[in-house]
Amino acid sequence: MRQTIVEKILSRNLGSDVHAGDEALFTPDYITSYDYPGYIDSYENQLLNELGITHVRHPERFVLFIDHFNPAGSSQFRNVHLKTRNFAKNFGMKLYEDRGIGHQVLAEEGYVVPGELIVHFDGHVSTLGAFGCYALSMRNSIIEAYATEQVMAVVPTSIRIELEGKLDKGVGGRDVFHHLLKELGPAGCLGSVVEYGGEGLANLALDMRLTICNLSMFLGANSSIMETDDEVDAFLSGRAKHTYTRVFPDEDANYVKVVELDLGSVEPTLAAPPSSANIIPIRDVEGMPVHVGYLGSCASGRMTDFEHAYEILQGRPVANEFRFYGVPTSTEIQAKLAKTGLMEKLIASRVCMYYPSCDFCYGQLGVLADGEVALSTATLNVPGRMGNTKANIYLASAYTLAASALTGKITDPRKMY
Repeated sequence: MRQTIVEKILSRNLGSDVHAGDEALFTPDYITSYDYPGYIDSYENQLLNELGITHVRHPERFVLFIDHFNPAGSSQFRNVHLKTRNFAKNFGMKLYEDRGIGHQVLAEEGYVVPGELIVHFDGHVSTLGAFGCYALSMRNSIIEAYATEQVMAVVPTSIRIELEGKLDKGVGGRDVFHHLLKELGPAGCLGSVVEYGGEGLANLALDMRLTICNLSMFLGANSSIMETDDEVDAFLSGRAKHTYTRVFPDEDANYVKVVELDLGSVEPTLAAPPSSANIIPIRDVEGMPVHVGYLGSCASGRMTDFEHAYEILQGRPVANEFRFYGVPTSTEIQAKLAKTGLMEKLIASRVCMYYPSCDFCYGQLGVLADGEVALSTATLNVPGRMGNTKANIYLASAYTLAASALTGKITDPRKMY
């Protein structure tokens, strides 16, 4: 039987052919976590006191990050960092601190290559599927991976998204995902891996692909994965810690369904409160006053996102009393923004540029006031996500955010050209 991409990856990992529905014990290429209370800060106690484990066999397979509560606003959060740092030191694991959001830094440091199996407790690890790896969230059983360096998993079914054409001006990767979410529904890919390919994939910048894969949980998907090409090779050149081959499915692989999407048919859309699955066309709320913009998070905040924002801003200042937070996803991106001069241009347009951190996404920084409306390129818009249950969050592309920042109201970016 011919195989999908995820079936090929898991077959390589196991050393024998597997197909959707098969259950087996797999060995992740990398196991990764970040510093959130109740996770890394409690791992040492769980391993030592509950399981009697004093060391791991292959510490090089573990990569940890401090990217929340950073910089720490209280001793409570700094203590979480200290426990994270001590755990990494005691078990000989690699730890990255003050480098940005872990999902991005993991790729920048060359750990992620096509064909790998990577596990994390966080669902947005699916971001890394843009590099042709199977990035799996194991929120309730990640400690088992730390203890045994293996994971029991069922090989998932796959849903194929066949892309063709290219996007119009003012339309971004988030709009592509919103389009699919509107068409398929929040349970439209339940338990399956969403596999992206087709001629149109080459017309999406890698940063756009990362956004699309990041959001796969909102389709009910197990994860997302994409075919690889020259753009992936270019990013990994000089970074990749392992040799690899590009990943593709077999021509007659078995899918739950195949969905064809002409990228030229995608229009600017928003995810309206109170759910990331509540997709509406921008015309439904165009003209609504908006007070805050946030460009960042593991779903966004990359070079292409800031380039899209400036493509709209073009040196013009944002509207009076509009707060525009720009948060690069990593220090590498932050440095590139500075080196290319784009950061200076964004600051001139009154974009408030900040240090890479997860904290704006979930309301640790940049908290909203009662009644405020925010446009965000981040992951979620549930009530309270940006620190206030009495505020409203709309999720949008960097294009839409920048256009709305100029006018102070929700604006179709296509009208700004």
